[in-house]
Amino acid sequence: MKNTSFKEILAQYTIPWNDNSNTIWLASALMMQRNIEKYNFPGKLDVDRRKQIVSVIGSEVGKLEGIEKPLLVKAEESTPHEKEFLMEHCLTTESFQQAHQGEAFIVDESGTFILTVNIRDHLHLRTIDTKGELEGAWNRLVKLETQLSKSFSYAYSSKFGFLTADPFLCGTGLSVSCYLQLSGLIHSGKLDSTLENMKEEGIHISDLQGDSSGLIGDIVKISNNYTLGINEEAIIAGLRNFITKIIVEENSARNNIRQQESAEIKDKVARSFGLLIHSYQLEAAEALNEIALLKLGLELGWLKGIAMTELNKLFFICRRAHLLNYFPDKISQEEIPHKRAEFIHSFLKNAVLTI
Repeated sequence: MKNTSFKEILAQYTIPWNDNSNTIWLASALMMQRNIEKYNFPGKLDVDRRKQIVSVIGSEVGKLEGIEKPLLVKAEESTPHEKEFLMEHCLTTESFQQAHQGEAFIVDESGTFILTVNIRDHLHLRTIDTKGELEGAWNRLVKLETQLSKSFSYAYSSKFGFLTADPFLCGTGLSVSCYLQLSGLIHSGKLDSTLENMKEEGIHISDLQGDSSGLIGDIVKISNNYTLGINEEAIIAGLRNFITKIIVEENSARNNIRQQESAEIKDKVARSFGLLIHSYQLEAAEALNEIALLKLGLELGWLKGIAMTELNKLFFICRRAHLLNYFPDKISQEEIPHKRAEFIHSFLKNAVLTI
């Protein structure tokens, strides 16, 4: 493994959103947390010892099977923009901006894997799935974690399972978040009642930012509530079962909208189309909300000239850090809303509203 700047990584990253044609279940992010038994947790270590751990882990990850050309990025050598890009790309609400000396990121060329070192725990193994293949994504993490366990003994308690810096995440140390775009339920006013009827103790529901203050881009994030007292298979199965049921409800809501030819929702889609193709400036949350409605319009046959893969790609890369990565020249904070609008115009140049 070699040291490199994140600029090099950005230039060669394969973005998982490029061929994502999903209309509802857009992506999932899985994270497995581990600590190495012989070291104190990162918060109790000095910089030199953390740097030693970065070096040791980097050396071992370079030998792993199942990772495409891993690259080590030292946190202190990464810019705020690069850290923000990682946060957006990995669908995490955890900010990497405070990452500093003795902390690092290890990524691979697939763009679906990242391992953070010494950020709260010694190891956070993360993977992104855009195919709805929770079991496969989890199995990949297990294989990587098992390979690393041959070099490191993990901090483990027979009572509390794998030990983590956050006591509430002990046990399996597995956190799974699934991102569903529930535009049909939201815009037909059925989301709250549907979620209330389906409420389960082990399931946490929030928005794209990880809280419940308000939905952005019609995204509902479905996560496991517990990591202790439940095994990994039960976590994955519980999420799979819940998501399957909610997708059935979402498809039913979309079919009802299609059959009823809802004037109200047609108007929402038409207004979103007009706003996106004519605006001079667009903020990120506003753009995500309107693109979500265009996706709904496309599936209902009210929009032509653009593919679902293109709208999904636009949805993810119009966020700030991804957007900045598309412009070779540095642009100021004040210019970003205008550049975002221009970028969206270029994506929608062949789109036609058919309502």
